[in-house]
Amino acid sequence: MSSRWFSKSYSEAAGRFSIACDSLRENHEVRHERLMLDLTGPEKEPLAIDVAVIGSLKSGKVLLSSSGIHGVEGYPGSAIQLSIMDELSKQDSFQDYAIIFIHTVNPYGMAWWRRFNENNVDLNRNFLRSDQSYTGVPEGYEQIREFFNPQTPPKKRDRLFIFGALKLVLRHGFNNVKQWVAEGQYEYPKAIQYGGKSLQPGPKLLLEWLDRNLKEINQIWAIDLHTGLGPSGHDTLLVSPDTTKSKLEKLTKLFPGHVESLDPNEGVGYQIDGDFHQGLEDRYENINWTSITQEFGTFSPIKVIRASRCENRWTQWGDYSSEQDAKRHWSRLKMLRTFNPKDSVWQNKVVNRGKSVFNSAINDLLESN
Repeated sequence: MSSRWFSKSYSEAAGRFSIACDSLRENHEVRHERLMLDLTGPEKEPLAIDVAVIGSLKSGKVLLSSSGIHGVEGYPGSAIQLSIMDELSKQDSFQDYAIIFIHTVNPYGMAWWRRFNENNVDLNRNFLRSDQSYTGVPEGYEQIREFFNPQTPPKKRDRLFIFGALKLVLRHGFNNVKQWVAEGQYEYPKAIQYGGKSLQPGPKLLLEWLDRNLKEINQIWAIDLHTGLGPSGHDTLLVSPDTTKSKLEKLTKLFPGHVESLDPNEGVGYQIDGDFHQGLEDRYENINWTSITQEFGTFSPIKVIRASRCENRWTQWGDYSSEQDAKRHWSRLKMLRTFNPKDSVWQNKVVNRGKSVFNSAINDLLESN
C-alpha cells in the first residue's frame, strides 16, 4: 500500500529521505546535502532543506522535483519522492540527465503543522521576480481582509463562517474572492498568504545552492508538489498563464484532462505573485523551463480556507505558552489533515499519479533537444 511512504513527522520524513539517498548509492551517483536553518522542530531536531542530485549535472538536463513549500503539504510530497527514489534504486545508473530532489522547502511548517514558515510567510509568495517588490495587496483585498483574518482565537464551531463567506461570494463573485485571498499580500504580517518583506532564510539558502549547481544546465523539467485544490485525489497540473501556446498544447497532449492555467477564471487555480517556479524562471532565464505545479485535491474550497483561517488565528491570537503548546491545538491537527488526509485511497492515488507524472516528465525531457 502507498500509505507506507507517508511519514508521521518531519524528522521521520527527513530521516527516510537520507536513507533513500544511501540506498540509491548502490547503483547511482548521488550527492545529498542538508541546507541547515537555525531552527529546531518539536523533537529538538535541526530543521533543514534536503537536496539530492542523482545522475550528471554535466548533461545539461535536469528533472527538478520539489516538495513542502507549504509545510504540511510536505507529507504527501515526501511520500511521492520517497516512492520514486525507491523505484530508482532498482534501476541502472544514468548520465544523460540529472534528477534534483528538493525535500521540504519549508521544514518549519512541516515540523510544526503549518503552511507558513517561522515568520508567518507563505514561501510560495516569497520568490518574487527581479522586477517585483515586497509591497502591496491584491485589488479588492481590503474588502475581504478582516473577514479572513479576525484578530481573535478560532472557535471550533463557527457557524457564522459559512454565511459570511457566502455573503462575500454573492457580493463579489467566487473567482474574485478566491483571487483576492490567494494571490499573495505584502502588507499584513499576521494575515494569511503573507509574502514577506524580503527573501526568507530558507529560500535564500536554496537559491544560493541552485546558483552553484545550475551553471551547466540548459534545460529543466520542474514539478512542484502541492495539495488542497480540486476534486479529492485528482491532480491538476497548473501552468503559468504566460505558458506559450505550443508548450500548453504539448502538456495537454501529454497529460489529457489534467492541465489548467493558473487563472481564477480557468479552473481551480489562481494567479500568484512570488510562486516558486516564477522566481526560478526569472532568476535562471537562460535555461529552457517546463514547469508544472502538481496540485492534488483534498476537500472543498470552503473547508480548505477555513482550516487555514483557523490555524492562523490560533497562531497569531491564541493563548499558548510555547511552540509545543501551540502545536497541540485542534487547529494545527485540522491543518495537517486538511492538506494531508489520513485516507489510504487518497494516499494511493497521490503516490501513483505522482510517479506517473514524474516518469512522463523524464521521458519528455530525454526526447527533447
